[in-house]
Amino acid sequence: MSSLTAWMIALTLSICAIILTAAISNPVLHMAASGIVSLVFAIVAIREHAALTAAGASRSAIGSSTARHLGLVWAWGGLGIFVTYAFILEQRWPEWWHFFLGFAIAAVASLVFSNMLDRDAEAGRVDDSIIKIGRALVMVQLIGVIIAVITMFVDGKFPRDVSYPDWAGCNIFFFGAIAIAAISVNALRSAKTA
Repeated sequence: MSSLTAWMIALTLSICAIILTAAISNPVLHMAASGIVSLVFAIVAIREHAALTAAGASRSAIGSSTARHLGLVWAWGGLGIFVTYAFILEQRWPEWWHFFLGFAIAAVASLVFSNMLDRDAEAGRVDDSIIKIGRALVMVQLIGVIIAVITMFVDGKFPRDVSYPDWAGCNIFFFGAIAIAAISVNALRSAKTA
């Protein structure tokens, strides 16, 4: 099975898990589904990072893997919010499309960056300036999701009751942010020891 096929299956199954639990308006199951999906994404990313490092892969190949996994999490969050609010929940959350658009842009940017690093890896090159840019982008994402998670707690947006229209979006955002943070911390920690 090709990597792209595996990713499409993972994305489809993960979206199904969160939209089915949103459809029955069960915040606990939705939270559990979002948490499990995010945990699996983070574990797979960290394990692939460790395997590439142990195999002596280039920094370009390792960076590409990190960017690709970050892109998967952003895509999952964006698609999850889109399907949930465009087709599943009757309760309207007017701002859902802002988050969908932001997550979609982050997913596309991550995947484009991953493809740039893949081309370098295939050519046997390591472009230090691109690697530094990637490291800075990972730091920015990490700082951003930490601030967002803290803000969610301060504003009382997590956990969120189903009486609020953004309850499902808050679950997706919170657990996606945790996955982004875990992948980012692993990448930054590994880069320091390399």
